Amino acid sequence: MPAHPTVHDPGGTLHLRPHGATVLCIVVGVLGLALTLDAVIRAGWEGLLVLPAPLFVLALVWMVLWAPQVVLHEEEVEVRNVLLTHHLPFAAIQEVRIGAMLRFEVTTQRAATSTITAWNAPALSRDAPWRREATMHEQNLRGRAHTPQERLVNDQQRSRSAVVKKRWERWMDRRDARGRTPVEGTDEVMTTTPNLLPIVVVAALGLLVLARALL
Repeated sequence: MPAHPTVHDPGGTLHLRPHGATVLCIVVGVLGLALTLDAVIRAGWEGLLVLPAPLFVLALVWMVLWAPQVVLHEEEVEVRNVLLTHHLPFAAIQEVRIGAMLRFEVTTQRAATSTITAWNAPALSRDAPWRREATMHEQNLRGRAHTPQERLVNDQQRSRSAVVKKRWERWMDRRDARGRTPVEGTDEVMTTTPNLLPIVVVAALGLLVLARALL
């Protein structure tokens, strides 16, 4: 079987979100600022009366595309989704699966198994048909075409989320070397907390926009 690309783990805390989400947030932020400046230039300080509308859009994009991410620590993972944040100690994780989305099989506080999906995390890249065809043609010329399973494993290894699985597996190896005894300072179960700040900010700005429209 061909060698797979090595996953690089720079260590420390890593923040993972799709590149597309980051770019879109920056574009929306620049557009919101430009529209606000244009309103002030055209209407003077009265143009600030329209400020709640672009702020609401910016807050919504922040809540949906910027704040949701996977935060990888040395011994746990934070899965920050839109409304909830899941804190997953490595000891609670049973499996890390990289596919169309990054998913974790974890142990809950009731000793049950639950699947946690990080919907705004880097996953498998979408292969353009022409790129896949070119790759397969090159492999055929070398006399060794990869099987679908080998291509899947290779794509998983290339994903930016592969570092999550690598760090978790390394932690598991360290625990097994200690005779499967709990690593000091770690919890064994997942905990979940609501994302109150973005919810409150978006709700407040939405009310301001509604009040401005009605007045």
